[in-house]
Amino acid sequence: MLTRLSQRAAHSGPGSKVLPVFLFLSIALILGWLLVTLKFIFLPMLLALFATFLLSPPVEWLYRRGIPRPLGIVITLATAAAICWMGASYISASFVAFHDGFPKYEERIQELVAQAKTLSEHFSFISADRIRAALNSISLSGLVGGTLNSFITILAYTSVTLLFLLYFLPAFPRMADKIRRAFPDKRGPMLCRAMASIGRQVQSYIWAKTITSLITGAGVTIPCLIFGVDFAVTWGVFAALLNFVPTIGTVLSVIPPVIVCALQPDLGGITTAMWLAGVLMIIMGLTGNVMEPLMLGQSVDLSPTASLVALFLWGWLWGAVGMLIAVPAMAMVKFTCDNIESLKPIGVLLGN
Repeated sequence: MLTRLSQRAAHSGPGSKVLPVFLFLSIALILGWLLVTLKFIFLPMLLALFATFLLSPPVEWLYRRGIPRPLGIVITLATAAAICWMGASYISASFVAFHDGFPKYEERIQELVAQAKTLSEHFSFISADRIRAALNSISLSGLVGGTLNSFITILAYTSVTLLFLLYFLPAFPRMADKIRRAFPDKRGPMLCRAMASIGRQVQSYIWAKTITSLITGAGVTIPCLIFGVDFAVTWGVFAALLNFVPTIGTVLSVIPPVIVCALQPDLGGITTAMWLAGVLMIIMGLTGNVMEPLMLGQSVDLSPTASLVALFLWGWLWGAVGMLIAVPAMAMVKFTCDNIESLKPIGVLLGN
């Protein structure tokens, strides 16, 4: 009976080809709706999964030194939470200080508007009124407030992520035994090897990306300190975070310090800002095109197209945090496809 039905479906005409496509699109839409609706559950779980890959080596290192695993988990989580809290507190304080010191930059903006009057004599489409209207449309207080609200949201998700980590980290070392018990046949060892390989690759990618992000942050902070730009360390921290965002992260990390350099009264204005932009772009080019491929080449082989698609997809689903985890999430999908025989064609398509 089933054979006859399958043969009838195979020879039923164009409708048999449309149905699988329709089912695939329906499932994709349902999954997208679930990811958006249940963001408060899936996003912390995914962050906790990445953090488990990142923090399990320190926990195991403490365990090999004779520290009980529960105590090692508490020490590791406390250290990670303290680092996150100090970083968030510093960035929030920097934004408040930037907001309080904005009148100093307003004077420079007025000077630039006055200079624009001379340009309007030669270029009719440039006028002081248009520039002033464009500047007035930018609400700095709204920008700072929105940024602070984003940080508060991130802190809330971080708290839920830490809660998930309290369950993920203790269960991670015993996952292989659970898989063997769940699949006592030959699938068990195969899945264990795949999970171990995926874990090593994800750990290698996250650690390598973290190191390159720290180097990128230092590469932005040091020139800003040399040029005397305000909040130099803050721009370095932002560059380190935005380094996780492919393609546009480099551009976004250069824009704020260059704008502040142009508006800072005690610096050389546009000329100094252009020099700073050139130095930062050279540093970003070296770290992004030379150092990062050398460090990540052994851990991930993800095509630029797949990275860009992941960036827009996860950014559309989960906003700024989704853009930060887009490439690690796509890399984990590729690692999974590379280690499962039936999914290897998808891994090849996602590869570089």
